[in-house]
Amino acid sequence: MNFRTAVLVVMTLSLALTACPAKETSESAAEPEKKDKPARSPAKKPVGPGLERLSVSLAQSKSWRLPPAAFSFTYPDEATLSLAKTGSQNPYYALVELYRGKKISESVSVTHVNLQGGPTAKWEQLAPVVMKRLLAAMQRQLPGMKILSSGKAPFGGKDLYQFRAEFEITDPNMGDPGKYRTFWVALLPGPQSSSPNGASLTMTVRQGSGSKVTTWSDFSSKGLMGQIWRSFEFSRAGSP
Repeated sequence: MNFRTAVLVVMTLSLALTACPAKETSESAAEPEKKDKPARSPAKKPVGPGLERLSVSLAQSKSWRLPPAAFSFTYPDEATLSLAKTGSQNPYYALVELYRGKKISESVSVTHVNLQGGPTAKWEQLAPVVMKRLLAAMQRQLPGMKILSSGKAPFGGKDLYQFRAEFEITDPNMGDPGKYRTFWVALLPGPQSSSPNGASLTMTVRQGSGSKVTTWSDFSSKGLMGQIWRSFEFSRAGSP
């Protein structure tokens, strides 16, 4: 079992705690029964020296049995990309991992923020509750985890719901031993976006692994996570 064990705990809990089925109308309840055309695989293409760009469409995210979202981001081609599987229950849209030798250095998972087609105000009310429950569940799964901060705060030039935490893995069966820092942040699509739902990024670094990410401010500017953060965007209206 590798490093994903600890990270998947975060993603699975995030998925479960932000999935609040809509109750307002029978139309929304019938939505999952609609049959869409077969989705094409997410588009991956080189965009520069050492970089690739992943684009996920609404149809593809639906085929993953996840709340529909449309987005793209750029990542180093030396990183390992894992995507959700069509027709399966998935804890994430995408997981990007960067290894140094055979040990994990950085990881970024992209999971969902379910807006249920409602206004941003609904998420403003839901976010504090989701974060509180998520952090409590994480502490049960990762004994000794320290929560350093949580709430709405500036990150990368934006005010976003986020939390910062540290934990340590000592059991090799749980992943590569070491001290880790993890940063969770929620992103919402703008009014010009075709994406009906948002996304959350869980960014994790193993300290002392050779990563350029050594401080909390580095999460938005350096390494694998800085590259994904700077390039992440929701698809604009008119996109698939």
